[in-house]
Amino acid sequence: MNRSQFLRLSTVGAAAFAFRPRWAMGAINYDFQGTPAGLRPYLQTPRPDSVWVSWWTDANTQTHVDFGTSAGALTQTVSGTVNAMGTNYRYHSVRLTGLQPNTYYYYRARTENVTSEVFRFRTPKAIGTATGKFRVMVIGDNQIIDPEQRRYERLVERAKKKVEDLYGAPIEEAIDLVLMPGDQVDVGTLEHYRHLHFKFCGWISPNVPIMTTIGNHETYSDPGLANYKAIFRYDDLTCLGVTSTDPEVYYAYQLANIAFVHTSSEHTTAAQTTWVQNVVNAANAAPGLDWMISLCHRPYQAEQYIGDISNWLRTTAMPVLAQTQKHVLNIGAHHHLYARGQTREWPVYHIISGGSAWDQFWGQSTESNYDDVQKTIAHWSWQLIEFDLDARTMDVRCFSEANVRFPTATRWSYNSRLVDQFARKLGVTAAPQKPSLTNTFSAPVALPVELTSSPYQTASSEPMNSTWFQVAADAGFTNLKIDRIRDVENLYGDTGAPLYEPVNTHAGVDILRFTIATSGLPNGTYHARVRHRDTNTLWSSWSNAVSFTIQGSVAADAKLTLQKTVYPPNENIGVAFENGAGHVRDWIGIYQKGQTPGPTGSTTWYYLNNTTGAPGTAIRNGSLNFTHDLPVGEWFVAFFTADGYTEIAPRVPFYVGSMVTLTATEEAYDEGETARINFTGAPGGAQDWIGIYQVGTSPGSTEAVTWQRAGQAAGFRDFTALAKGYYYAAFMVNNGYQEISTRVPFSVGTLISTVSMESAQVQQGSDFNVNFSNGPGIPKDWIGIFKEGEVPGVNVLTAYIYFAGATSGSVTFHLPELPPGNYFLAMFTNDSYTEVSNRVTFSVVGKAPLEFEQAELEGNQMRLRWKSEPGKTYKVQKSDLVNGWSDVRSVTATATSHEELVPVNLATEPKCFFRVTDE
Repeated sequence: MNRSQFLRLSTVGAAAFAFRPRWAMGAINYDFQGTPAGLRPYLQTPRPDSVWVSWWTDANTQTHVDFGTSAGALTQTVSGTVNAMGTNYRYHSVRLTGLQPNTYYYYRARTENVTSEVFRFRTPKAIGTATGKFRVMVIGDNQIIDPEQRRYERLVERAKKKVEDLYGAPIEEAIDLVLMPGDQVDVGTLEHYRHLHFKFCGWISPNVPIMTTIGNHETYSDPGLANYKAIFRYDDLTCLGVTSTDPEVYYAYQLANIAFVHTSSEHTTAAQTTWVQNVVNAANAAPGLDWMISLCHRPYQAEQYIGDISNWLRTTAMPVLAQTQKHVLNIGAHHHLYARGQTREWPVYHIISGGSAWDQFWGQSTESNYDDVQKTIAHWSWQLIEFDLDARTMDVRCFSEANVRFPTATRWSYNSRLVDQFARKLGVTAAPQKPSLTNTFSAPVALPVELTSSPYQTASSEPMNSTWFQVAADAGFTNLKIDRIRDVENLYGDTGAPLYEPVNTHAGVDILRFTIATSGLPNGTYHARVRHRDTNTLWSSWSNAVSFTIQGSVAADAKLTLQKTVYPPNENIGVAFENGAGHVRDWIGIYQKGQTPGPTGSTTWYYLNNTTGAPGTAIRNGSLNFTHDLPVGEWFVAFFTADGYTEIAPRVPFYVGSMVTLTATEEAYDEGETARINFTGAPGGAQDWIGIYQVGTSPGSTEAVTWQRAGQAAGFRDFTALAKGYYYAAFMVNNGYQEISTRVPFSVGTLISTVSMESAQVQQGSDFNVNFSNGPGIPKDWIGIFKEGEVPGVNVLTAYIYFAGATSGSVTFHLPELPPGNYFLAMFTNDSYTEVSNRVTFSVVGKAPLEFEQAELEGNQMRLRWKSEPGKTYKVQKSDLVNGWSDVRSVTATATSHEELVPVNLATEPKCFFRVTDE
């Protein structure tokens, strides 16, 4: 039987195995063949002594797996369970136990009516193994079930062929594990699990175990994940003795000396954070563990659809994971492309493995070039991770297969093009040497100014990857004015049609030099420093700081900045100041709300040099650290000059006390239902209040929709008669607009948003606008078009546009190939199929041919008269049907009927054809 690039031969009573190496096969055959027919089992949850085998049938009731260590001696049989999950959805599961580590096994799955061919898999190495190779395939979002496009199936097939060609071996000999970082389905229905995920993974699932991560799409149509939890067998997984508090939602396990930590970006509870901390603590103490890989569906950072990331991962989980030097890589998805970066402070890579799901490309969304993302490549790609356990190295390669901007016929033309490669080496202690800034400043300077670093030097063999320049208003570098990391290459955007190649925005850039542009900083004194990073993600120490004064630039207003608006009692308060008046006795003071500086003395204060004694020299920029234990209440910080009470900057209010915890009893309320907002940890002031605001508005600048006094430390308030809409609740203190809680969003009613079109009829090929209002305000809200009678989430949508989380506005559809027919459109929220608006039905009508009223030869000219549209331009063309059509003239109609006389030379044009077009 020919299977991709090798030949497996199985016979009863004997085991024969032949592999046709790449040099015997010639070039890889990238022609799409589709998943082989027959029962294709699915391996999951590998352990050195066990593995789960699963498959689907329509109605079979028996579940058996025959297995052994040779194809001709399947001497052991294990019977499992069948779960009747729905009509024609029987899910069969068998756990093979008592297996030996790092051993090949042959097996077949069977029921009373169907038997698979004999497949082979290899058990993982023993836990703690630190020798040999361990290889992982990473392949992202599946999602699209369309049987015609079969995008994900193509991606899996190509990945398998490339792996087998690279290593000259069957996939189960080359790969130990397949990781899928979420959105294995478009909606969490049985149809999608069986006919999308299981079917399209059928190229590899019988031979290599697959481990999945929960994405947002798993929760659609299955918010409680009942189907997911019944299909995937992760409930008894542990890692280093740590058990998940919500098995199958987030879980971890160890293979060889590598820990794999699957988190859920959709269930960001305190319990999950505690679990991550427990895994990290155990990893730090485990001598038989060297590596840790984390997965989180929504990524750490993304340069398209900016903001559509996991803030929990970025601000909460990643700092915990970074507590162990064993954590080297985070794998995300959600965005349907490939991206790679390095966290700013930690020696940790992060990637996006976005598979081949819904179209995503440059120019489609809000975009930003972030310095913690080195490459964003809008291709359909997959990754190969190879651990050399002896050398303690991790090598990651990314292979691209297709570009959605290419025509369908040439879309899959990259043929496993290597587009990125990076490595991480453990045990390398030699970071780059401490650099220096070579600039000397003996007098004030005018912008532009170029800061120049000393050359990169290191005792290791690692090349330079990045530089980090900082310019601050203070010598402690707490008040940063410039904070810029640059990599030796930075892929951002593409070249456009026809090739859409990635663009290296740092081509020709010397990252050892950084120019402060004209007007890049206002006049004042600043401090600069630099550090270097190698390709092993290790940073050098910071250089010694260099100070300089800028003159002749812009004169900026004085400014105060606080890092937070709410400070717990007894916490120091850092105040950054800029552009002071230049007097030696400029000072900053803190007052209670309502106090008037001058008649009332400050509670605490400092001159800008951080003393209350001799002020010393004049300082314009810097920061102060206030250590005074301020009582609970509202305060403000103010900026004064010349030892007086003349304020030179706007006051900055803040609150000292605990953050109030607000919760809503529901995320979505029915119209007419009472919205209950609970609160705890409040100050208990009689003038404290809870306000309800529409999404997209802000307290102070907009009046609350409704509000109530809180007046106590804990309790609830009921809000009635709220109109249909998207809202949030906020807790304000002392009759003002100082928010001391996190805003809590909720909705009232269904189909809250509104979409509309100017016309219910669209001319084929014409652009058309869709207006919308009262949107939820989430970055991946979208407007989708479906054919009449189709069901969102079941049928494949025809077209869609995201609109960057705006609550109102308009989008323009450019669909020149949209065929005539009847359609409807609606707004959907948060990348789901949850409809949040009315539906608008419309029709696309074909372009009617121009209708001639007269076409007659009169002597030596042709009289042409046709029905016309006033103001429209028409072309009169002629042809002999040999040399094609040529323009005779262009005319603009002024009435509903237009006439032209076109000369004809009968002697030279015995055969002449005429037409009129409005294109």
